[in-house]
Amino acid sequence: MKVRTEDREGLFKALIVEVQGDEVKNTLDEIYSQLKENVEIQGFRKGTAPLWLIKAKYRDYIKEEAGKKIANQTLESAIKESNLSPVADIFLEKVDLEEKTPKVTYTVSFEVQPEFELKNVEGLEVEVPKLEFKDEYVQQRIQQLREEHAVWEPVEDRAIKEGDLVNISYEVEEVKEEGEGEKVDGETSGIIGQKMFREELEKALIGKKEGDEVYLENLPLYDQQGKEVGRANIKAVVKEVKQKVLPEPGDDFAKELGHENWEEALKKIKEEVRKNFERTKQGIIEDAVADKLISIHEIDVPKTLLNRELSFLIDRRVKELQQMGIDTRYLDYRQMAQEFMSQAVANIKLRYILERYAQEKGLAIGDDDIEKQYEDLANQMGTSKEEVKEYFEKENMTAVIEQDALRKKALNDIIEKVKINEVEQERESEMAEVAEEKPKKKGGKKK
Repeated sequence: MKVRTEDREGLFKALIVEVQGDEVKNTLDEIYSQLKENVEIQGFRKGTAPLWLIKAKYRDYIKEEAGKKIANQTLESAIKESNLSPVADIFLEKVDLEEKTPKVTYTVSFEVQPEFELKNVEGLEVEVPKLEFKDEYVQQRIQQLREEHAVWEPVEDRAIKEGDLVNISYEVEEVKEEGEGEKVDGETSGIIGQKMFREELEKALIGKKEGDEVYLENLPLYDQQGKEVGRANIKAVVKEVKQKVLPEPGDDFAKELGHENWEEALKKIKEEVRKNFERTKQGIIEDAVADKLISIHEIDVPKTLLNRELSFLIDRRVKELQQMGIDTRYLDYRQMAQEFMSQAVANIKLRYILERYAQEKGLAIGDDDIEKQYEDLANQMGTSKEEVKEYFEKENMTAVIEQDALRKKALNDIIEKVKINEVEQERESEMAEVAEEKPKKKGGKKK
């Protein structure tokens, strides 16, 4: 086996692999035997056609199949010999076959990990907002609980406004140059202002009342990569409009929350908010250090990894919308991809930095680190650690948890070495996190 490499654009490399001898001969004999037994050629009974005729008729298939089989048998060794490490997808580009020799030469391409210099983090200065616990965080949490336990009541003879829950029936007709396109109809609902409907539809619904119709023509439809895949006309009829009514703090509300009285509920809420305050404070430090690390490192992001990360972030968002009962067939995926692009790039860069740091510092994880990672993930997902462990073990994805735990250990090690400067500044978006039941985490995990 002969192996040579070629540089391609960006992080792409090409691997040209030449294989000849018995390995190719045996593979070709296997392909010939399968064709001879299974193909039907006019003028011959099945299994009786001469081999020269089969070779002539199925020349392209034989070349492609031989290339695939030889690549499957030899690619792992060829990559090891080349000292290259593919980061994601491997593409079979070309196959050449010399039957007389016999010899197969195939070309594959893939992206490799970016080369970058790991910066020294000793004494690195990072600014974070100075946070102090305030009673207003407790009030924010109470308000959030009221929102979560609100009921939706119908409104009559009032125009739709932001925050309303609107139920619509819709009819989507595919736009075609000739003839009628495919039609899809149904019902869906969403809260105005929360991007549960397409932007064009949401704007058209504001100001309408129950029974009103809206009609949107020639709207573009996009796939998950943001590529336009067609156009459609949308007709929607407002079936029902509801407004949110919040419960008032008191003993009745306390019982709804699972407590004896409002005094007990308030005590538990304060304890919960205090814990979330500490988690939020730590999360802000982690995010600030992560942002600093990303800003001081120049790293080329592999396009194949970026596409995977974007798909993951978009898919996660789509599933969230589906759980909310939103019809996701006509989402603007191109807009979603644009919104998630910077986050996807940052996620990949941070992983590279933390993995390199862990490697260079010789960091290793133990059982406690893994258990803590399960616990943190359970807290983010709002479920128990046992349920999370069971899922990852069942799906044979414990390696994902181990990788996350190692990166988390690297980040914590870096945090201990940098200088955290608390500065007086108002960051309302971060303050709001304190009231959340679960802390907001930067980035996303690739499962």
